[in-house]
Amino acid sequence: MKYLQKIVMMFVLFVVLTAACGAGQKVTVEIDYGGLQQNRKVDIKWKQGITALDALQSAAQTETRLIGDHLLVASIDGVEGQVGIKVWYYRINDKSATLFADKCILNEDDCMRWTYTKDVCSPGRGE
Repeated sequence: MKYLQKIVMMFVLFVVLTAACGAGQKVTVEIDYGGLQQNRKVDIKWKQGITALDALQSAAQTETRLIGDHLLVASIDGVEGQVGIKVWYYRINDKSATLFADKCILNEDDCMRWTYTKDVCSPGRGE
């Protein structure tokens, strides 16, 4: 009987520890609409291989546009970028992103912030 109790206790401990470890597996998506809407912050379940675009699409209504070989975020929750004026940029853990969102793999507990702001990258941006 004691042997069975030990097995049951080990199983319960395993289940509790697994649930506790899995509870922290998330990424945070923050969206700054540039004053056009109320900013949002959403926690998304992290999984191996999740991209910045995957997480954004889980948090908000997102439209993308293929330009050449690059997939760009065109709008978030109806706020559409205007090339040369205002567009969507993102940062990971308060550092500028170096990859397009569909290529950027997120790590557990990353915080990603999308901001609708002045276009500083497009040619002929009307400075």
